[in-house]
Amino acid sequence: MSLGKAYLTPEWTYLSIKGIFRTILGITYDVKSYGKENLKQLPPNQGFILAANHGSIVDAFVMGLEVDSHRVRFVGRQRTLWSNPVFGKLNDIIGTIPVPERKAKDKSAVIRVSVQALKEGACIGIYPEGAILRRRKAFNGKTGTARMALQAGVPIVPVGLLGTDGLWPYGAKMPRLGRPVRMYVGEPLWFDKFHGMQDNYEVVRYVTDVMMKEIRALSGWYGVPNDKIIELYRHYENLQEPRI
Repeated sequence: MSLGKAYLTPEWTYLSIKGIFRTILGITYDVKSYGKENLKQLPPNQGFILAANHGSIVDAFVMGLEVDSHRVRFVGRQRTLWSNPVFGKLNDIIGTIPVPERKAKDKSAVIRVSVQALKEGACIGIYPEGAILRRRKAFNGKTGTARMALQAGVPIVPVGLLGTDGLWPYGAKMPRLGRPVRMYVGEPLWFDKFHGMQDNYEVVRYVTDVMMKEIRALSGWYGVPNDKIIELYRHYENLQEPRI
């Protein structure tokens, strides 16, 4: 699969599919979004990263359907998202960037394609904490998102998702009708002074912490274990910008 080919899907095809699924989502589920006006702060053709907490396989569909102003390209695991031919085709249409398996030889291809897309003005959707399962999550956030933003020179827009795990719980074969879902979009985070410093771990960790702090505030720490809430809350309270 070519990482860049999916983005060539005609706009009318993308909008048609999006319209159908958005109508279905609006009829069958209680989905509400807040703060989408914050995206209007971004200049036209400005690439940016849409970063959210992750609780369900439907997170990307909710975010992609609820964001009106941009065509969101997500970064997702290839084995999971393309295992079903129907979902695989949908991922091709919306331009999802597949993350290869751990044994793949060229893992950096995902970063290269994402950074190039961001530089060309794309909106990339990503989940910095990683896996859906709690035991595999990095609740403090993985640094890949920050590295990508600094290398591409783009802002990060934090998003808080609530209730998607109730809509389609892990392991369930079908979604549950009528479950409430809320999406909160925060203000863009600009890290201009750190652009090009993606290899400086102190800077990358700081950008990741700022991003995750905002995601946690927007999501009300949804889905985070109590011991992690205490640990991370104290860490964020003492957060200081690195000297460069």
